[in-house]
Amino acid sequence: MRIRRKEEKLNFAIALLLRTILFPTKYKRHKVSCSDSLKLSDNMNRKPYFILILFSFLLFTPWEALAQQYRYKRNSKSSMVRERGWVVLLGAGVAAVRSDICGSWGCNELGPNVSVGGLYKISPYFGLSGTIDYVKLGAVEKNPEAPLNLAFESQVLEFSASAVVNLLDSYAGSSNYRSSRKRLIVPYIRIGLGAVYYTPTSYPANSESLDDSQTTYDPARKYPAIAAVVPVGGGLRFYINDEFSIAPELTYHVTTTDYLDNVGPMLMNGSRRDEFGVASIKLQYTPVLKNKLFSKKN
Repeated sequence: MRIRRKEEKLNFAIALLLRTILFPTKYKRHKVSCSDSLKLSDNMNRKPYFILILFSFLLFTPWEALAQQYRYKRNSKSSMVRERGWVVLLGAGVAAVRSDICGSWGCNELGPNVSVGGLYKISPYFGLSGTIDYVKLGAVEKNPEAPLNLAFESQVLEFSASAVVNLLDSYAGSSNYRSSRKRLIVPYIRIGLGAVYYTPTSYPANSESLDDSQTTYDPARKYPAIAAVVPVGGGLRFYINDEFSIAPELTYHVTTTDYLDNVGPMLMNGSRRDEFGVASIKLQYTPVLKNKLFSKKN
């Protein structure tokens, strides 16, 4: 509405300016005094300035307003659902580990990741989420300085709560104008705190996999074990409709344990904690009817 009002005022000003320039007051042929001649000359000298102002309006203001409207329509979709309330999260992806026996992609055996959780949107910029992640980690030793002929496989269950911050307003517009249209793409970041419940198993590196191995090594400590974890990451949320969005996401999980690979600091003479990363795609489902009944209005 504000943009339309600005355009109406602008069109009226341009029309008035055109009328002043194209249809000036006609002077009759009669003798004029010296002062009248000066006034007429002054009015004629002002015409170039009026023309310059007119072209400035035509070249900049109207086209900028039209371009702004086009960008809103191209990068957004109309929605009557408020950007507040509960969202169901379902995700799947792959995971890789960084530990004492494997610190690069080359020694990793990428494992699956499955997650389920919920997100509560407090505002178009901020939300709180809780998720449960299952991650399977695995790697083969590639450290020639300390060859232990080790490979491992670890089953990890993570429980975490995170703060989610949108880097752009979920609605299209600016500080002076906010429409009911939602952006097609919204980048976000998240940081959280949680716990991992894990059980690793070590086996000889010359075996194809843990299932094919006839030998397993003794556990380095009592398992299953629990450790704290800090997940940090971000992604891009792609708006599909009022109910569904898709969000590719990258998350790095920093733990407080050195036993995700069943190799402690005493065996490898290291002090680095084990970490793992997850690349996933999350489906976000917003129960529209529930949001209409219970969500607060902006």
